Amino acid sequence: MIVRSWVLIAVLCTFATTSVVADSTIEHAIRTAAESELQKPTVVGLSVAVGKGDQVVYAEGFGAANIETGEDVSASTKMRVGSVSKVFTTALLGKLYEGGKLDLDAPVETYVPAFPQKRWPVSLRQMAAHMGGIRHYRGDEFLNTHYYPTVTEGIEMFIHDPLIFEPGTQVQYSSHAWNLISAALEGAGGDSFLTMMDEQVFGEIGMHDTMAEDITKPLSDLSAFHVNDDGTPVIAPFVDNSYKWAGGGFIGTASDMVRFGLAHTKAGFLKQETLDLLFNEQHTNDGQPAGFGIGWMTAGNMRGRLERDGLTDYLPVVHDHLVWHSGGSMGGVALLLVDTEHDIAVGLLANHGQAFPALMHVGLEALQTALASN
Repeated sequence: MIVRSWVLIAVLCTFATTSVVADSTIEHAIRTAAESELQKPTVVGLSVAVGKGDQVVYAEGFGAANIETGEDVSASTKMRVGSVSKVFTTALLGKLYEGGKLDLDAPVETYVPAFPQKRWPVSLRQMAAHMGGIRHYRGDEFLNTHYYPTVTEGIEMFIHDPLIFEPGTQVQYSSHAWNLISAALEGAGGDSFLTMMDEQVFGEIGMHDTMAEDITKPLSDLSAFHVNDDGTPVIAPFVDNSYKWAGGGFIGTASDMVRFGLAHTKAGFLKQETLDLLFNEQHTNDGQPAGFGIGWMTAGNMRGRLERDGLTDYLPVVHDHLVWHSGGSMGGVALLLVDTEHDIAVGLLANHGQAFPALMHVGLEALQTALASN
């Protein structure tokens, strides 16, 4: 039997890295939405946090961190953030760009000499908007169990394959493109990708519960992850994500995701002109919107998602200043929503690979309530 629990951050704030200010209106809206979603067989455990201004105003865990033991999810439970890792990586890209170490339009081999010559040149700017022609996962790569000790070794999985289209001519989502970007960041920054992420991103923002899911190191408070077997949640198969730190290999808490989001609502961590660069939507060579800026998904991308999923009631909260990213991992999903105009961030994690509809429902309810009480 799954143990369902609701653990309020006020009980846990002594373990938090920064103060949390309770917001009862947001708390009620999220608890109501989460309780509804927890009745579904694809929702085992959820972690939700909301930030306004400079503070996390709400953080709470729901459900089970492990279906077999019944251990509760708390606000300090770490889960896989999946492709939200891409916007974490974007922050390092922004730092190196501001430091004059990175030319977004230079061919990638400028920074990754091991990248073989292709039919067409490909730039970091194109790859960051999924317009670089780098392929996505193939075969059982998503189920990888091999440990790759370096980024350079990890990108050997795909760099010898041809581009699947001429860069700039179309949009096709690629996590491998972001793994290649991380190798370029190493070349530009002169240090290992994970070291630079720890020092220049996580450390500067105060994301002390975010890190690479490195199986060779101890990882405390890490949730189990789940998939369904004949409609019943079970522990997900083991995977090793060391080949894709930048594309989807980090773990963290919902509160840390919110801290990251709030660091991007105004100049400070990055300059305003850098934020504008990252958030402004890119276009294909023939002028079609890509749905991505540099790493970040755009408001137009979200509107399309809501229309496809029949969630049009939430369209009013999707203003042009909304940026976001979702994530999917083996046995886990994530969602980060950032309203840059109103200084609001919503972070959500779940430990079941099919729980993303639940994150959309709870996350949009949280954003709607936060905007109403702003």
